[in-house]
Amino acid sequence: MAAFHVLILVVSKDLGAALIIFVVYLVMLYVATRQPLYIVAGLGAGSVASVGAYYLFDHVRTRVIVWRDPFAAYNNGGYQVAQSLFAIGTGSWFGLGLCQGEPDMIPVADSDFIFSVISEEMGIIFALCIILICVSCYVMFLNIAMQLHSMFYKLVALGLGTCYIFQVFLTIGGVTKFIPSTGVTLPLVSYGGSSLLSTMIMFAIIQGLYILREDEEEDIERKKKERLRAKRSGQEIKTRRGKASDVPQRPKRSQQGRQAPEKGKARPKQRVR
Repeated sequence: MAAFHVLILVVSKDLGAALIIFVVYLVMLYVATRQPLYIVAGLGAGSVASVGAYYLFDHVRTRVIVWRDPFAAYNNGGYQVAQSLFAIGTGSWFGLGLCQGEPDMIPVADSDFIFSVISEEMGIIFALCIILICVSCYVMFLNIAMQLHSMFYKLVALGLGTCYIFQVFLTIGGVTKFIPSTGVTLPLVSYGGSSLLSTMIMFAIIQGLYILREDEEEDIERKKKERLRAKRSGQEIKTRRGKASDVPQRPKRSQQGRQAPEKGKARPKQRVR
């Protein structure tokens, strides 16, 4: 089923979303089965698919050429990545100041390359803080996933966290020329209604899982208290029984012993007048 979804996105040439779904599926499959063979097979299939996409799609070939040397292909698709690198270098550590940069020089600066604009105006330090915030959100997702007791909910939290952090990696990696550009937006930062809505739904599900985790912990604590209470009551009953057995009891006379004195004591005959 997941392969069918990925195939639909590949046919529609939305390779960035297809790559995200493929990686999320691969991570969840490995965690669910704990079989390293799936990772090896997934990496092999992804490599073959990447080579095939390079020869089948012109825009993928152009992005790879730009990734290798954006300045050599400046007039053939490399203008966007080159301007992005210029903006990041111009901003330096502390940036030029708010509204002091030139975001109009970068194509699609409000969505795909918003990180370059932030680095130019606010500086690399501010951009690194954004990366740390994204990483901390991912760590929070993992923490919630590890504390859940249901395997299904664990996989849901892990899948959403992987989707979020991998999207951040694709966006920032493409902007900084670490990987070829994929056209993926930066969650909760880039412009776009669908991106913002999907990210908010993702965080809402994680919040629901966090509440579910608290309910599970309360149930576990309640069951522990009930077991401890039952154990204490059982010990008290055993103690009472032990004390009762230690008390010396009066020896019981037999039925024959009781009847012997009664026979010996004859009733005196009354005188008849």
